[in-house]
Amino acid sequence: MEVTVTLFARTGGGEENTVMANTVEEEGEMEVNSQEQPSEMQDVGTSPEVIALPDNTPCQVDKCIDFVAVNQHGHLLMGSSSLTGRYWGGSLWYYDDPALAPDVEKCKAGYETTSGMADGAFLDNDKTVIVGQDCGAVQFMSVCLDGDQRGIKSQCQVDEHLDAVHSVKVMPGRKHALTGSADMSIRLWDCETCLVVRMFLPAHSQMVKDLAPHPTNDQIFLSCSMDGNVLLWDLRSQKPASCVYRDYSLKPECVTWLEGAGEGQYLVGLQNGKVAQRCIKDLNFDLTSFYALQRPLYRIAVNPKRLTQFAVCGNDSRVVVVDAAEGSLRLRYEDDHHTDFVRGLAWQDADTFISCGWDTSVLVHKL
Repeated sequence: MEVTVTLFARTGGGEENTVMANTVEEEGEMEVNSQEQPSEMQDVGTSPEVIALPDNTPCQVDKCIDFVAVNQHGHLLMGSSSLTGRYWGGSLWYYDDPALAPDVEKCKAGYETTSGMADGAFLDNDKTVIVGQDCGAVQFMSVCLDGDQRGIKSQCQVDEHLDAVHSVKVMPGRKHALTGSADMSIRLWDCETCLVVRMFLPAHSQMVKDLAPHPTNDQIFLSCSMDGNVLLWDLRSQKPASCVYRDYSLKPECVTWLEGAGEGQYLVGLQNGKVAQRCIKDLNFDLTSFYALQRPLYRIAVNPKRLTQFAVCGNDSRVVVVDAAEGSLRLRYEDDHHTDFVRGLAWQDADTFISCGWDTSVLVHKL
């Protein structure tokens, strides 16, 4: 018997192209439901089992992992960027166990962005996050791990900044967030409406490198910039900014509060690798200092369970932990397992912190 099979293939424009299959010569006939059918043949009416995959999860982690954040459940948020090649993109990843990162197969959810990202944070200590992108956009996102809706969903993206966003921080009341950018501006966000409620432009005369909300007062924060200044901001004042540190030769790269060592005390990381402990009431001198690295620092993360202990990373493969006690800074821990610049730090508990870097690795450190 001669059988002609006609196949229909759908093109991108919605038109149907007819494809004629080769003619097959058969000598006999076989009923469709005949017992002569091979046992391996499956019923065409039965669909194979479909496994639901995370929505919008990228196929791979970008090479440069820029930040990590940990929520109250110990879950990890990780942001990575592709800083080489023709297109610079980024991706966001969520793990219920930090030790599983950056394995793509073991992530709970992922999200691909069209721009790299340098910083991000949990908004509500659970599954709502805010990230800043290299294109100047600030994006509010939520993580869903239930059934078919599993994945990271974008709630709102606002192209507010005119240049890359370098720092994203959440105020202690969890109702507002701060973003600092290379466009020399600082913006205060309402986390519920995703709108800017206050804008300081210019906040500095050069790019803003880091922001540090006060641990308990949501009206006060610090900022540092490539203009060599560390500014103290009080949102209740008519002129909110005042300079508490200035050095044009050793410019500040990162800043954070160290309230566990005394009221009004903070840390500033400099380009020569030094961490300086200072007080907002004494503008002229360091209380003490410590050379954590021999290269420019990038990030300082205070241990939330031990407020006189902090981790430091920079343009180096080393990461160190320093204790502030009895008016001095002392080395507590150091590690050199990264093979490229370390960029992200986050504390999981009192004795455990997580680091990430441009070597596409995430390390869990036990003190």
